[in-house]
Order: sequence, then C-alpha cells, then structure tokens
Amino acid sequence: MDIRSRKEEASTITFTEGDVAGARSAVERFAERQGMPPERVTDLVLAANEAVVNAVAYGGGRGVLRVWSDRGSVFCDIRDFGPGIPLDRLTRGHPPRYELAGGWGIWLIRRLADKVAFTTGPGGTAVRIAMTLSDHERAVP
Repeated sequence: MDIRSRKEEASTITFTEGDVAGARSAVERFAERQGMPPERVTDLVLAANEAVVNAVAYGGGRGVLRVWSDRGSVFCDIRDFGPGIPLDRLTRGHPPRYELAGGWGIWLIRRLADKVAFTTGPGGTAVRIAMTLSDHERAVP
C-alpha cells in the first residue's frame, strides 16, 4: 500500500507526569507502524516529548495526546489545561541562552518538526506537530 494513502485510526491517551515515557512510546510505535524512517521517528518523538513535558510542567500537570496519520504525514496534538503560553515565548526566534536550564522546549519543537502550530489562551495550549513519513516525500512540494 502507498504510504500516502495509508490511514490509521487515531490513538488518544491522557497523561500526567508519570505517563511521559508512555506517551513517547505511543508516538514511537505509531510512527514506526506508518513506515516512518528511524531518524524521522526520533525527531517526532523528541518534539512530542518536549510538548508533553511542557504540558506537565506548565500546563496544569496533565494533558491529552492524540496521534494519527493522513496523506503521508503523522500528526501529534498535545493539549493541556494550563494558563497558556506568554506571547513572547512563542514569537522568540532565537535559541535560549546556553547557560539557562529551561526555555528550550518550544525552540526544539520548531526545529525538529516539519510543521508546528500553537494555539494558546487562558483555557490551555494545543500544539500540533506534523512530520512527513519520509525524507523523499518531504522534498516533494
């Protein structure tokens, strides 16, 4: 079957701090089942992990992860129920200062994923991460 037409039912899990490793594993297994190359799986897992960890640390301690595939891409939605992300953190284009322990999550997500969208407000934040299944398809406009 052509991976562009392969579509799998979405997988949805709720998570708290104790479920971060399970969320990573769920994203990894799903992407592998779709036929994503290992290095792309790693990038997707790292990006999703950063969003999940941010949800736990800054978004109320819990969230919902949904992962699905459609038209040659794998998508992850990570939603939390916190106070939202300050605009200056979303618009910052440069990396955080190296001596800082925090502030790297959003910057890393944007560099690891093919496409990222943030929706944020006082009711929580949603991060949508999209990755094409292969480097070849990524190069096709």
